[in-house]
Amino acid sequence: MNSNLQQFARNSLQFRPSDVRLMLERVHSHIVKPRMTAEELLEVVRGLGFDSVEAFGDQIGLERRTSESWSRYGLSRDAAQLLLALLNYRTRLVEAMDDFEKTTQIPLDGFFENQQLP
Repeated sequence: MNSNLQQFARNSLQFRPSDVRLMLERVHSHIVKPRMTAEELLEVVRGLGFDSVEAFGDQIGLERRTSESWSRYGLSRDAAQLLLALLNYRTRLVEAMDDFEKTTQIPLDGFFENQQLP
């Protein structure tokens, strides 16, 4: 809590009038824009290679209560965009690995699994 107050104080000192638009967009994103549903989130984390939202949260270091909340209520649109970008990146990486393996016969997926990388 103390570090949050310190960060708020630092940000307040650097506040510019143009920041009002960004603050309103953030509020709008969390209150008005549709959230990613819990079902959609589960589909995404399964696409990332995890069995559950909690397993995903454990792997990336989320507090358990956060992943439980996400699992039940879904994600804000901002967080969902970031997660979808990660899924898209993973898909492109898997495609690149497949292309690499076709030309070199070196299986990269085993290396990533041994290193416990999603």
